[in-house]
Amino acid sequence: MTEPDPIEALAAQLDELRRQLAVYTGETGHLRARLAEDSGQVVMLRLEIKQLGEKIAAAITRRAADEPQAPYWLGLSTEERAARLARLRAWVVQVGLVQYAEYFAKLPPCWPSHPAAVIELSTVMAEWVRVYADPDSRPLPDALVWNDKWLPGVLGRLAAAIKCDVSGCRLVQSSPWERSPPRYS
Repeated sequence: MTEPDPIEALAAQLDELRRQLAVYTGETGHLRARLAEDSGQVVMLRLEIKQLGEKIAAAITRRAADEPQAPYWLGLSTEERAARLARLRAWVVQVGLVQYAEYFAKLPPCWPSHPAAVIELSTVMAEWVRVYADPDSRPLPDALVWNDKWLPGVLGRLAAAIKCDVSGCRLVQSSPWERSPPRYS
């Protein structure tokens, strides 16, 4: 019996390795081509995601600009508070006492001294401005809700919160019968 020729065995192993290398090279080339294709798609998807993100941010900005912000009175400087209060007083005089005289006539003149009144009236003013300020867009359903719900609700809460009458503002002066009685020893 003859032993196999070691050179032929090595040559056969070398041929097998070359065949495997060719297979792997082909697969690697295919994977590289697919990776390049996928990379292009990933770049396009990233660009599309970025554009969609910009559209969403722009839509959020537009919505925030379109809708008035709720009035917030805490932390205002003296000048900011005075300016906002002047705008609110002007609205009460120009709109409230003109268009809704029957309602606003019940509002005591000391209302600016009452924080609850300032908050309630500035909130109802913001809603009135949202509904009525744009002459090209005055949505009837919103106007109906404002007249049916917001205005009467605010004025009802103010009547309960402000206990002032013709004798004056209770924040400024307290009645003698509301003081604590003197202590008798």
